[in-house]
Amino acid sequence: MSTEPDLPSTPAVPESIAGLLHLVAQIADPSKPAVGRIAATNAARSYLEAVTRNLVEEARKEGVTWLQIADLFVTSERNVKARFGDLHDYGDTDD
Repeated sequence: MSTEPDLPSTPAVPESIAGLLHLVAQIADPSKPAVGRIAATNAARSYLEAVTRNLVEEARKEGVTWLQIADLFVTSERNVKARFGDLHDYGDTDD
């Protein structure tokens, strides 16, 4: 029995998402050594952080406010700006 997740046939799964699904399958496979599963977890975390940064940048370009993004992370606007605000200058006048 395969531990690989079933990928949807349509639309095609982007290669980057297929890679993430492969990491998830490694993490969930109890036959793999724990250190390998930890490495896969760290790789997946790094990947998701990069995706999150790209999505925050996209949301800001679409006009989403820092406060709206902060609400999604259940944190303060200041924390979100500290984490993602260095991506670009969006012309915000508030600090």
